[in-house]
Amino acid sequence: MAISSKTLRSVAGTGVEAQALAARMVTLQADAGLTIAMRMPILMKGALGDSHGQHEAAKALTEKVSAVMESGFAAGQAAAMFWWGMALNPLAPLDFAEAAAKVANSTLEPFSKRTSANAARLTARKRKR
Repeated sequence: MAISSKTLRSVAGTGVEAQALAARMVTLQADAGLTIAMRMPILMKGALGDSHGQHEAAKALTEKVSAVMESGFAAGQAAAMFWWGMALNPLAPLDFAEAAAKVANSTLEPFSKRTSANAARLTARKRKR
């Protein structure tokens, strides 16, 4: 049984999307770990009444809630684009795995931007002291 070139392109596209998703997850986990480690002393001071620590805790909460909201919108948009593409061009070849990877990748973007920015900000703050 021969594998068609269309099937190979589909598998390759899915593999590329999955690899990009895995790379983004590893980067996101590293940045998140760094951010948590850098914020922990500040948050502990906030728990003991320090206003700077309390401000950082409020900022962290606001960032997480807005990232969750943006992530939901991004996932909805990516899914809608897939379904609109399918509705407007029903004869086009479909790759549900690639579409799912694109949706997952788009949902990570808000978290990725925020954790990278936080890691950079908190690391710069640590260097200034």
